[in-house]
Amino acid sequence: MLVLDARACLPLLVFVVYWCWTTFYIAMSGIIFFSVISWAGLTMPTALRMLRRLFVGPLRPAVPSWKRRRLA
Repeated sequence: MLVLDARACLPLLVFVVYWCWTTFYIAMSGIIFFSVISWAGLTMPTALRMLRRLFVGPLRPAVPSWKRRRLA
């Protein structure tokens, strides 16, 4: 049984409001994306954090952001 999360149905709502093949493809890719992260047990913020970690890498700045001098 396939149950879609409410976040996965939001792109489908966009397609229903504006009928076009482009919005259909965007809606299907959105539904697939949200279904995959739901299947993996992730939420949207954690998926974005993992994506950021993939792009940035494991490097961290030596000085924390709250101790950095501003406009110096």
